[in-house]
Amino acid sequence: MGDIKNGFQIVGGRFETGAVEEEIPTVSCFREISEQRRSEFLNKGYNKKRPFFPHRIYYMPRAGSDEFKLAQRMCGESDPNKLWEIVLYATSPAIDEFPEELFFDDDLIWHQQQFGKTGHIAFAYLVTKGDSLYGLNYVSDLVQRQSRRRDYKTRIEKKFRGWHYLLLNSIINFSVENNIKKIYSPTSDLAMEHTDPKRTVQRELFERVYDRAVCKLFRAIREGKWWVIDVAKNKDANITPEEKQEIIKNGRTICLCHDIERGLGHIETDPNFAELANNTAPTSLEEMLIIEKELNVKATYNVTGCLFSEVRERIEKDGHCIAFHSYDHNIFMDQLSKCRRIDYRVKGYRPPQSKITPELNDKNLCYRNFEWLASSARSLGIKFPKMENRIVKLPILFDDFDLYKSRMKYQEWEQKAIESIQQNNFAAFCLHDCYAPYWLPHYREFLEQIRGLGKLKTLNEVVNEVILGSCR
Repeated sequence: MGDIKNGFQIVGGRFETGAVEEEIPTVSCFREISEQRRSEFLNKGYNKKRPFFPHRIYYMPRAGSDEFKLAQRMCGESDPNKLWEIVLYATSPAIDEFPEELFFDDDLIWHQQQFGKTGHIAFAYLVTKGDSLYGLNYVSDLVQRQSRRRDYKTRIEKKFRGWHYLLLNSIINFSVENNIKKIYSPTSDLAMEHTDPKRTVQRELFERVYDRAVCKLFRAIREGKWWVIDVAKNKDANITPEEKQEIIKNGRTICLCHDIERGLGHIETDPNFAELANNTAPTSLEEMLIIEKELNVKATYNVTGCLFSEVRERIEKDGHCIAFHSYDHNIFMDQLSKCRRIDYRVKGYRPPQSKITPELNDKNLCYRNFEWLASSARSLGIKFPKMENRIVKLPILFDDFDLYKSRMKYQEWEQKAIESIQQNNFAAFCLHDCYAPYWLPHYREFLEQIRGLGKLKTLNEVVNEVILGSCR
Protein backbone atom coordinates (compact mmCIF):
# COMPACT_ATOMS: atom_id res chain seq x y z
CA MET A 1 0.00 0.00 0.00
CA GLY A 2 1.27 3.47 -0.85
CA ASP A 3 1.73 6.45 1.44
CA ILE A 4 -1.29 8.25 2.83
CA LYS A 5 -1.83 11.96 2.29
CA ASN A 6 -4.68 14.33 3.06
CA GLY A 7 -7.15 15.39 0.43
CA PHE A 8 -10.75 16.36 -0.19
CA GLN A 9 -13.36 13.76 -0.78
CA ILE A 10 -16.81 14.79 -1.94
CA VAL A 11 -19.62 12.30 -1.58
CA GLY A 12 -23.38 12.66 -1.69
CA GLY A 13 -23.03 16.26 -2.92
CA ARG A 14 -20.81 17.37 0.00
CA PHE A 15 -17.11 18.12 0.23
CA GLU A 16 -15.36 16.19 2.99
CA THR A 17 -11.77 15.78 4.10
CA GLY A 18 -10.27 12.32 4.05
CA ALA A 19 -7.15 10.22 3.55
CA VAL A 20 -6.48 9.21 -0.04
CA GLU A 21 -4.24 6.36 -1.12
CA GLU A 22 -1.56 6.89 -3.72
CA GLU A 23 -1.76 5.05 -7.00
CA ILE A 24 -0.31 1.56 -7.32
CA PRO A 25 0.99 0.77 -10.85
CA THR A 26 -1.25 -1.58 -12.84
CA VAL A 27 0.29 -4.72 -14.31
CA SER A 28 -1.56 -6.64 -17.02
CA CYS A 29 -0.57 -10.23 -17.81
CA PHE A 30 -1.10 -11.88 -21.17
CA ARG A 31 0.12 -14.79 -23.31
CA GLU A 32 1.70 -14.38 -26.72
CA ILE A 33 2.50 -16.59 -29.69
CA SER A 34 4.57 -14.60 -32.16
CA GLU A 35 5.11 -14.91 -35.91
CA GLN A 36 8.44 -16.64 -35.22
CA ARG A 37 6.55 -19.69 -33.92
CA ARG A 38 4.55 -20.28 -37.09
CA SER A 39 6.50 -23.50 -37.84
CA GLU A 40 5.21 -25.10 -34.61
CA PHE A 41 1.65 -24.70 -35.85
CA LEU A 42 2.53 -25.94 -39.32
CA ASN A 43 4.03 -29.06 -37.73
CA LYS A 44 0.73 -29.56 -35.89
CA GLY A 45 -1.17 -29.62 -39.17
CA TYR A 46 -2.19 -25.98 -39.55
CA ASN A 47 -2.63 -25.15 -43.25
CA LYS A 48 -4.73 -23.07 -45.63
CA LYS A 49 -7.96 -24.41 -44.14
CA ARG A 50 -7.01 -23.43 -40.61
CA PRO A 51 -4.31 -20.79 -41.03
CA PHE A 52 -2.11 -19.54 -38.20
CA PHE A 53 -1.72 -15.89 -37.29
CA PRO A 54 0.38 -14.38 -34.47
CA HIS A 55 -1.73 -13.49 -31.49
CA ARG A 56 -2.06 -12.46 -27.86
CA ILE A 57 -4.37 -14.07 -25.34
CA TYR A 58 -5.82 -12.46 -22.21
CA TYR A 59 -7.39 -14.52 -19.41
CA MET A 60 -10.00 -12.19 -17.94
CA PRO A 61 -11.85 -12.86 -14.66
CA ARG A 62 -15.09 -11.31 -15.83
CA ALA A 63 -18.61 -12.04 -16.99
CA GLY A 64 -19.16 -11.42 -20.68
CA SER A 65 -22.43 -10.60 -22.40
CA ASP A 66 -25.06 -13.15 -21.28
CA GLU A 67 -22.32 -15.33 -19.79
CA PHE A 68 -23.94 -15.49 -16.36
CA LYS A 69 -27.23 -16.59 -17.92
CA LEU A 70 -25.44 -19.25 -19.98
CA ALA A 71 -23.53 -20.50 -16.94
CA GLN A 72 -26.73 -20.97 -14.98
CA ARG A 73 -28.59 -22.67 -17.82
CA MET A 74 -25.82 -24.84 -19.24
CA CYS A 75 -23.93 -26.01 -16.17
CA GLY A 76 -25.86 -24.78 -13.14
CA GLU A 77 -23.27 -22.26 -11.95
CA SER A 78 -24.64 -19.30 -9.95
CA ASP A 79 -21.37 -17.83 -8.62
CA PRO A 80 -20.16 -15.02 -10.91
CA ASN A 81 -16.62 -15.43 -9.58
CA LYS A 82 -16.37 -18.74 -11.45
CA LEU A 83 -16.79 -16.97 -14.79
CA TRP A 84 -13.89 -16.30 -17.13
CA GLU A 85 -13.38 -14.90 -20.59
CA ILE A 86 -10.51 -15.63 -22.94
CA VAL A 87 -9.97 -12.86 -25.48
CA LEU A 88 -7.78 -13.40 -28.54
CA TYR A 89 -6.10 -10.56 -30.45
CA ALA A 90 -4.18 -10.81 -33.71
CA THR A 91 -0.86 -8.97 -33.72
CA SER A 92 1.55 -7.64 -36.32
CA PRO A 93 2.12 -8.50 -39.13
CA ALA A 94 -1.34 -10.13 -39.39
CA ILE A 95 -3.24 -6.89 -38.71
CA ASP A 96 -0.97 -4.50 -40.57
CA GLU A 97 -3.09 -4.48 -43.75
CA PHE A 98 -6.28 -3.52 -41.88
CA PRO A 99 -7.25 -0.03 -40.64
CA GLU A 100 -7.56 0.34 -36.88
CA GLU A 101 -11.15 1.49 -37.14
CA LEU A 102 -12.16 -1.90 -38.53
CA PHE A 103 -11.61 -3.47 -35.12
CA PHE A 104 -13.82 -0.86 -33.44
CA ASP A 105 -16.76 -0.97 -35.84
CA ASP A 106 -19.72 -1.58 -33.50
CA ASP A 107 -21.81 -3.10 -36.27
CA LEU A 108 -19.05 -5.56 -37.11
CA ILE A 109 -17.69 -6.25 -33.60
CA TRP A 110 -21.17 -6.56 -32.06
CA HIS A 111 -20.13 -7.83 -28.61
CA GLN A 112 -17.59 -4.99 -28.17
CA GLN A 113 -15.01 -7.14 -26.40
CA GLN A 114 -11.99 -5.11 -27.56
CA PHE A 115 -11.18 -3.49 -24.17
CA GLY A 116 -9.58 -0.63 -26.05
CA LYS A 117 -7.11 -2.87 -27.92
CA THR A 118 -6.65 -3.17 -31.66
CA GLY A 119 -6.78 -6.58 -33.33
CA HIS A 120 -9.63 -8.24 -31.44
CA ILE A 121 -10.57 -11.45 -33.23
CA ALA A 122 -12.44 -13.83 -30.91
CA PHE A 123 -13.49 -14.69 -27.38
CA ALA A 124 -14.58 -17.69 -25.33
CA TYR A 125 -16.74 -17.73 -22.20
CA LEU A 126 -15.65 -20.29 -19.59
CA VAL A 127 -16.77 -21.55 -16.19
CA THR A 128 -14.49 -23.22 -13.64
CA LYS A 129 -16.07 -25.80 -11.32
CA GLY A 130 -13.51 -27.50 -9.09
CA ASP A 131 -10.98 -29.18 -11.39
CA SER A 132 -13.34 -29.03 -14.38
CA LEU A 133 -13.77 -26.34 -17.01
CA TYR A 134 -16.94 -25.72 -19.01
CA GLY A 135 -16.91 -23.88 -22.32
CA LEU A 136 -20.08 -21.90 -22.98
CA ASN A 137 -19.58 -20.30 -26.37
CA TYR A 138 -16.81 -19.45 -28.83
CA VAL A 139 -17.34 -16.35 -30.98
CA SER A 140 -15.55 -14.28 -33.60
CA ASP A 141 -17.66 -11.28 -34.52
CA LEU A 142 -15.03 -10.19 -37.03
CA VAL A 143 -15.20 -13.42 -39.04
CA GLN A 144 -18.81 -14.35 -38.45
CA ARG A 145 -20.11 -10.86 -39.31
CA GLN A 146 -17.56 -10.10 -42.05
CA SER A 147 -20.30 -9.59 -44.66
CA ARG A 148 -21.01 -6.23 -43.00
CA ARG A 149 -17.65 -5.00 -44.26
CA ARG A 150 -17.56 -6.26 -47.83
CA ASP A 151 -14.56 -4.05 -48.57
CA TYR A 152 -12.49 -6.30 -46.27
CA LYS A 153 -14.53 -9.53 -46.34
CA THR A 154 -12.14 -11.59 -48.50
CA ARG A 155 -9.05 -10.50 -46.59
CA ILE A 156 -10.70 -11.17 -43.20
CA GLU A 157 -11.70 -14.66 -44.30
CA LYS A 158 -8.27 -15.48 -45.71
CA LYS A 159 -6.33 -14.19 -42.72
CA PHE A 160 -8.46 -15.11 -39.70
CA ARG A 161 -10.71 -18.04 -40.61
CA GLY A 162 -8.63 -20.32 -38.37
CA TRP A 163 -9.56 -18.32 -35.26
CA HIS A 164 -11.41 -21.20 -33.55
CA TYR A 165 -8.36 -23.47 -33.57
CA LEU A 166 -6.22 -20.81 -31.93
CA LEU A 167 -8.97 -20.12 -29.41
CA LEU A 168 -9.21 -23.83 -28.55
CA ASN A 169 -5.44 -23.94 -28.10
CA SER A 170 -5.79 -21.02 -25.67
CA ILE A 171 -8.49 -22.88 -23.74
CA ILE A 172 -6.37 -25.98 -23.18
CA ASN A 173 -3.42 -23.83 -22.18
CA PHE A 174 -5.63 -22.03 -19.64
CA SER A 175 -6.63 -25.47 -18.34
CA VAL A 176 -3.02 -26.64 -17.99
CA GLU A 177 -2.03 -23.49 -16.13
CA ASN A 178 -5.00 -23.77 -13.74
CA ASN A 179 -4.71 -27.49 -13.00
CA ILE A 180 -7.93 -28.33 -14.79
CA LYS A 181 -8.38 -32.07 -15.32
CA LYS A 182 -11.35 -32.14 -17.66
CA ILE A 183 -12.71 -29.70 -20.22
CA TYR A 184 -16.40 -29.90 -21.08
CA SER A 185 -16.83 -28.28 -24.48
CA PRO A 186 -20.38 -27.84 -25.81
CA THR A 187 -21.46 -29.78 -28.87
CA SER A 188 -23.02 -27.84 -31.71
CA ASP A 189 -26.42 -29.12 -30.56
CA LEU A 190 -25.95 -27.67 -27.08
CA ALA A 191 -24.50 -24.39 -28.33
CA MET A 192 -27.40 -23.93 -30.74
CA GLU A 193 -29.94 -24.63 -28.00
CA HIS A 194 -28.58 -21.68 -26.02
CA THR A 195 -28.19 -19.24 -28.90
CA ASP A 196 -30.45 -16.19 -29.01
CA PRO A 197 -33.60 -17.35 -30.84
CA LYS A 198 -33.67 -14.02 -32.66
CA ARG A 199 -30.49 -15.00 -34.50
CA THR A 200 -30.51 -16.95 -37.73
CA VAL A 201 -28.60 -20.09 -36.76
CA GLN A 202 -26.25 -21.65 -39.33
CA ARG A 203 -25.78 -25.28 -38.36
CA GLU A 204 -22.70 -25.66 -40.56
CA LEU A 205 -20.93 -22.87 -38.68
CA PHE A 206 -21.77 -24.39 -35.29
CA GLU A 207 -20.66 -27.86 -36.35
CA ARG A 208 -17.40 -26.50 -37.74
CA VAL A 209 -16.54 -24.62 -34.54
CA TYR A 210 -18.00 -26.80 -31.79
CA ASP A 211 -17.68 -30.31 -33.26
CA ARG A 212 -15.15 -30.73 -36.07
CA ALA A 213 -12.49 -28.36 -34.75
CA VAL A 214 -12.68 -29.85 -31.23
CA CYS A 215 -12.33 -33.39 -32.54
CA LYS A 216 -9.50 -32.46 -34.91
CA LEU A 217 -7.40 -30.91 -32.15
CA PHE A 218 -8.23 -33.17 -29.20
CA ARG A 219 -9.02 -36.74 -28.32
CA ALA A 220 -12.55 -35.90 -27.18
CA ILE A 221 -15.30 -38.24 -26.01
CA ARG A 222 -18.93 -37.26 -26.34
CA GLU A 223 -21.00 -37.45 -23.16
CA GLY A 224 -24.56 -36.33 -23.77
CA LYS A 225 -24.35 -32.84 -25.25
CA TRP A 226 -20.74 -32.21 -24.17
CA TRP A 227 -17.36 -33.10 -25.62
CA VAL A 228 -15.18 -34.24 -22.72
CA ILE A 229 -11.45 -33.59 -23.06
CA ASP A 230 -9.01 -35.16 -20.63
CA VAL A 231 -6.37 -32.45 -20.22
CA ALA A 232 -3.53 -34.82 -19.23
CA LYS A 233 -4.14 -37.00 -22.29
CA ASN A 234 -4.23 -33.97 -24.59
CA LYS A 235 -1.25 -31.97 -23.39
CA ASP A 236 0.60 -32.88 -26.58
CA ALA A 237 -2.04 -30.93 -28.52
CA ASN A 238 -1.17 -27.73 -26.67
CA ILE A 239 1.25 -25.17 -28.07
CA THR A 240 2.30 -23.20 -25.01
CA PRO A 241 2.34 -19.40 -25.38
CA GLU A 242 4.93 -17.16 -23.79
CA GLU A 243 3.85 -15.39 -20.60
CA LYS A 244 4.33 -11.63 -20.72
CA GLN A 245 3.36 -8.48 -18.83
CA GLU A 246 2.67 -4.87 -19.63
CA ILE A 247 2.50 -1.86 -17.33
CA ILE A 248 -0.56 0.35 -17.61
CA LYS A 249 0.63 3.85 -16.72
CA ASN A 250 -2.33 5.74 -15.37
CA GLY A 251 -0.95 8.91 -13.82
CA ARG A 252 -3.66 11.16 -12.43
CA THR A 253 -6.95 10.13 -14.02
CA ILE A 254 -9.85 12.55 -14.28
CA CYS A 255 -13.30 11.38 -15.35
CA LEU A 256 -15.82 14.02 -16.32
CA CYS A 257 -19.36 12.65 -16.06
CA HIS A 258 -22.79 14.11 -16.69
CA ASP A 259 -26.06 12.87 -15.22
CA ILE A 260 -28.72 13.61 -17.82
CA GLU A 261 -32.10 13.57 -16.09
CA ARG A 262 -33.74 16.97 -16.70
CA GLY A 263 -36.32 17.56 -13.96
CA LEU A 264 -36.92 13.90 -13.09
CA GLY A 265 -34.99 14.10 -9.82
CA HIS A 266 -37.07 16.99 -8.50
CA ILE A 267 -40.64 16.23 -9.55
CA GLU A 268 -41.73 15.43 -5.99
CA THR A 269 -39.30 17.54 -3.93
CA ASP A 270 -39.22 20.74 -6.00
CA PRO A 271 -41.78 20.70 -8.85
CA ASN A 272 -41.11 24.32 -9.86
CA PHE A 273 -37.43 23.57 -10.30
CA ALA A 274 -38.30 20.36 -12.17
CA GLU A 275 -40.36 22.35 -14.67
CA LEU A 276 -37.53 24.86 -15.08
CA ALA A 277 -35.02 22.05 -15.61
CA ASN A 278 -37.20 20.40 -18.24
CA ASN A 279 -37.20 23.68 -20.15
CA THR A 280 -33.50 24.56 -19.83
CA ALA A 281 -31.73 21.16 -19.84
CA PRO A 282 -31.95 20.45 -23.62
CA THR A 283 -30.28 23.76 -24.46
CA SER A 284 -27.70 23.24 -21.70
CA LEU A 285 -26.86 19.80 -23.07
CA GLU A 286 -26.22 21.21 -26.52
CA GLU A 287 -24.02 23.98 -25.12
CA MET A 288 -21.91 21.64 -22.99
CA LEU A 289 -21.42 19.31 -25.99
CA ILE A 290 -20.26 22.23 -28.14
CA ILE A 291 -17.73 23.34 -25.52
CA GLU A 292 -16.41 19.80 -25.03
CA LYS A 293 -15.99 19.31 -28.77
CA GLU A 294 -14.10 22.58 -29.14
CA LEU A 295 -11.73 21.54 -26.32
CA ASN A 296 -11.51 17.91 -27.52
CA VAL A 297 -12.80 16.64 -24.18
CA LYS A 298 -14.51 13.24 -23.96
CA ALA A 299 -17.00 12.71 -21.13
CA THR A 300 -19.24 9.96 -19.79
CA TYR A 301 -22.95 10.74 -20.11
CA ASN A 302 -25.17 8.84 -17.68
CA VAL A 303 -28.62 9.16 -19.21
CA THR A 304 -32.00 8.13 -17.86
CA GLY A 305 -33.41 5.42 -20.11
CA CYS A 306 -36.60 7.32 -20.87
CA LEU A 307 -34.47 10.07 -22.50
CA PHE A 308 -32.11 7.76 -24.37
CA SER A 309 -33.75 7.83 -27.78
CA GLU A 310 -33.93 11.62 -27.72
CA VAL A 311 -30.32 12.44 -26.81
CA ARG A 312 -28.19 9.38 -27.56
CA GLU A 313 -27.31 10.09 -31.18
CA ARG A 314 -26.22 13.65 -30.40
CA ILE A 315 -24.03 12.53 -27.48
CA GLU A 316 -22.34 9.64 -29.27
CA LYS A 317 -21.79 11.70 -32.40
CA ASP A 318 -18.92 13.48 -30.63
CA GLY A 319 -17.37 10.27 -29.33
CA HIS A 320 -18.57 10.42 -25.74
CA CYS A 321 -19.24 7.38 -23.58
CA ILE A 322 -22.88 6.73 -22.71
CA ALA A 323 -24.30 4.81 -19.73
CA PHE A 324 -27.59 4.43 -17.91
CA HIS A 325 -28.69 6.64 -15.02
CA SER A 326 -31.66 4.41 -14.15
CA TYR A 327 -34.70 4.33 -16.41
CA ASP A 328 -36.73 7.19 -14.93
CA HIS A 329 -34.66 8.38 -11.93
CA ASN A 330 -36.60 6.07 -9.68
CA ILE A 331 -34.96 3.90 -7.02
CA PHE A 332 -37.60 1.20 -7.10
CA MET A 333 -37.19 -2.24 -8.67
CA ASP A 334 -37.00 -3.18 -12.35
CA GLN A 335 -34.85 -0.23 -13.35
CA LEU A 336 -32.20 -2.54 -14.84
CA SER A 337 -34.62 -4.60 -16.91
CA LYS A 338 -36.31 -1.44 -18.21
CA CYS A 339 -32.92 -0.06 -19.23
CA ARG A 340 -32.08 -3.27 -21.05
CA ARG A 341 -35.23 -2.97 -23.11
CA ILE A 342 -33.79 0.30 -24.40
CA ASP A 343 -30.29 -1.02 -25.21
CA TYR A 344 -28.55 -4.34 -24.63
CA ARG A 345 -24.91 -3.31 -25.04
CA VAL A 346 -24.45 -0.20 -22.90
CA LYS A 347 -21.84 -1.18 -20.33
CA GLY A 348 -22.39 1.07 -17.33
CA TYR A 349 -24.94 2.09 -14.72
CA ARG A 350 -25.02 5.01 -12.31
CA PRO A 351 -27.82 4.96 -9.72
CA PRO A 352 -29.79 8.10 -8.85
CA GLN A 353 -28.48 9.83 -5.72
CA SER A 354 -25.81 7.11 -5.44
CA LYS A 355 -28.32 4.88 -3.67
CA ILE A 356 -27.31 1.22 -3.93
CA THR A 357 -30.68 -0.51 -3.79
CA PRO A 358 -31.17 -4.28 -3.36
CA GLU A 359 -31.75 -4.49 -7.11
CA LEU A 360 -28.18 -3.29 -7.73
CA ASN A 361 -26.45 -6.35 -6.28
CA ASP A 362 -23.48 -7.74 -8.18
CA LYS A 363 -25.24 -10.89 -9.36
CA ASN A 364 -28.13 -8.93 -10.82
CA LEU A 365 -25.78 -6.49 -12.55
CA CYS A 366 -23.90 -9.45 -14.06
CA TYR A 367 -27.14 -11.10 -15.11
CA ARG A 368 -28.24 -7.89 -16.82
CA ASN A 369 -24.89 -7.61 -18.65
CA PHE A 370 -23.55 -4.52 -16.89
CA GLU A 371 -19.78 -4.22 -16.60
CA TRP A 372 -19.59 -1.32 -14.19
CA LEU A 373 -21.38 0.57 -11.43
CA ALA A 374 -20.51 4.21 -10.67
CA SER A 375 -21.63 5.60 -7.33
CA SER A 376 -20.33 7.86 -4.56
CA ALA A 377 -17.12 6.84 -2.86
CA ARG A 378 -19.00 6.56 0.42
CA SER A 379 -21.68 4.24 -0.97
CA LEU A 380 -19.06 1.93 -2.49
CA GLY A 381 -16.53 2.21 0.33
CA ILE A 382 -13.58 2.64 -2.06
CA LYS A 383 -11.34 5.43 -3.35
CA PHE A 384 -10.02 3.75 -6.48
CA PRO A 385 -11.77 1.69 -9.17
CA LYS A 386 -12.05 -1.92 -8.14
CA MET A 387 -13.32 -5.16 -9.65
CA GLU A 388 -15.56 -7.09 -7.27
CA ASN A 389 -17.68 -10.13 -8.11
CA ARG A 390 -16.97 -9.51 -11.82
CA ILE A 391 -18.32 -5.93 -11.64
CA VAL A 392 -16.03 -2.89 -11.79
CA LYS A 393 -16.95 -0.37 -9.09
CA LEU A 394 -16.16 3.29 -9.83
CA PRO A 395 -16.15 5.84 -6.98
CA ILE A 396 -17.57 9.29 -7.76
CA LEU A 397 -15.63 11.90 -5.84
CA PHE A 398 -17.98 14.87 -6.04
CA ASP A 399 -20.87 16.46 -7.91
CA ASP A 400 -22.59 19.83 -8.31
CA PHE A 401 -25.47 19.27 -5.89
CA ASP A 402 -24.30 21.95 -3.42
CA LEU A 403 -24.70 24.61 -6.09
CA TYR A 404 -28.41 23.90 -6.01
CA LYS A 405 -29.14 22.66 -2.49
CA SER A 406 -26.82 24.85 -0.41
CA ARG A 407 -26.62 27.75 -2.87
CA MET A 408 -22.84 27.46 -2.74
CA LYS A 409 -21.22 30.19 -4.80
CA TYR A 410 -19.65 28.89 -7.99
CA GLN A 411 -16.16 30.23 -7.12
CA GLU A 412 -16.15 28.31 -3.83
CA TRP A 413 -17.36 25.14 -5.53
CA GLU A 414 -14.73 25.41 -8.26
CA GLN A 415 -11.91 25.96 -5.76
CA LYS A 416 -12.87 22.85 -3.81
CA ALA A 417 -13.34 20.86 -7.00
CA ILE A 418 -9.86 21.78 -8.25
CA GLU A 419 -8.27 21.00 -4.87
CA SER A 420 -10.03 17.64 -4.78
CA ILE A 421 -8.78 16.70 -8.25
CA GLN A 422 -5.24 17.82 -7.41
CA GLN A 423 -5.10 15.67 -4.30
CA ASN A 424 -6.46 12.45 -5.76
CA ASN A 425 -4.91 10.14 -8.34
CA PHE A 426 -8.37 9.08 -9.44
CA ALA A 427 -11.02 11.79 -9.60
CA ALA A 428 -14.38 11.05 -11.17
CA PHE A 429 -17.11 13.66 -10.74
CA CYS A 430 -20.61 14.33 -12.04
CA LEU A 431 -22.28 17.47 -13.37
CA HIS A 432 -26.05 17.46 -13.89
CA ASP A 433 -27.89 18.91 -16.84
CA CYS A 434 -30.54 20.26 -14.45
CA TYR A 435 -27.91 22.23 -12.49
CA ALA A 436 -26.09 23.48 -15.59
CA PRO A 437 -27.25 27.10 -15.22
CA TYR A 438 -25.10 27.30 -12.07
CA TRP A 439 -21.84 26.20 -13.74
CA LEU A 440 -22.28 26.39 -17.50
CA PRO A 441 -21.27 30.09 -17.78
CA HIS A 442 -17.86 29.08 -16.37
CA TYR A 443 -17.63 25.66 -18.02
CA ARG A 444 -15.04 26.40 -20.70
CA GLU A 445 -12.60 27.93 -18.23
CA PHE A 446 -13.19 25.07 -15.76
CA LEU A 447 -12.42 22.43 -18.39
CA GLU A 448 -9.30 24.28 -19.48
CA GLN A 449 -8.08 24.13 -15.89
CA ILE A 450 -8.82 20.48 -15.15
CA ARG A 451 -7.47 19.05 -18.39
CA GLY A 452 -4.07 20.38 -17.36
CA LEU A 453 -4.21 18.50 -14.04
CA GLY A 454 -4.21 14.95 -15.41
CA LYS A 455 -5.47 12.69 -18.18
CA LEU A 456 -9.17 12.86 -18.96
CA LYS A 457 -10.74 9.46 -19.57
CA THR A 458 -14.24 8.10 -19.95
CA LEU A 459 -15.48 5.55 -17.43
CA ASN A 460 -15.44 2.88 -20.16
CA GLU A 461 -11.74 3.57 -20.69
CA VAL A 462 -11.05 3.24 -16.97
CA VAL A 463 -13.02 -0.01 -16.81
CA ASN A 464 -10.97 -1.42 -19.70
CA GLU A 465 -7.81 -0.69 -17.73
CA VAL A 466 -9.20 -2.30 -14.57
CA ILE A 467 -10.21 -5.44 -16.48
CA LEU A 468 -6.87 -5.70 -18.25
CA GLY A 469 -5.13 -5.14 -14.94
CA SER A 470 -7.03 -8.08 -13.45
CA CYS A 471 -5.71 -10.51 -16.09
CA ARG A 472 -3.28 -13.03 -14.70
